[in-house]
Amino acid sequence: MAALFENPIPIYAVGAVMVTLGGLVFLNKRSLSSLVALVVICLVVVSLVVLERVVVTDREQVEQAVAEIMLAIEKNDLPGVVALVDPAATRVRSDIEVMMPAANVEDTGFTSLEVTLTGGEQPDSAEARFQGRLDGLHKKSGHRMFYCDLVKLYWTKSGDRWLLNDYQPFWKGKPINAV
Repeated sequence: MAALFENPIPIYAVGAVMVTLGGLVFLNKRSLSSLVALVVICLVVVSLVVLERVVVTDREQVEQAVAEIMLAIEKNDLPGVVALVDPAATRVRSDIEVMMPAANVEDTGFTSLEVTLTGGEQPDSAEARFQGRLDGLHKKSGHRMFYCDLVKLYWTKSGDRWLLNDYQPFWKGKPINAV
């Protein structure tokens, strides 16, 4: 059921087929009952699309948290990044406080985002894997820094928010110590 609320394409596809069939029946019969059926089909499809937009699943919340942290990094917003980190993740906080002031990030990006939730029906942790990109300048030396490889972000759910708990960058498929 969560897949239905995470991806609207099945709703659009099935809805388009059902509306087309309902429209063909209406054009063939031109009766009040076929018109009512077509209107009901349209209302059901629109309702499902609205419901898909309104319901935000845990996977979508983690995807949004990844986008928020990448945007905060791109804006060089240290307090904004720290606000998305779990207070218990002291190593992550200290890494952020060391690395962010040393760099001026111009562009971030991520592709191929995959989120894996753990914890059953009420997930309490997640892993986000993506192809990360970080482009900017080192403040002291003025050298361009560019990183593009696999990144894993580990998230924990705190109340109704997802907070960064740990991270692991990779270089050429091997884990690296970013600091």
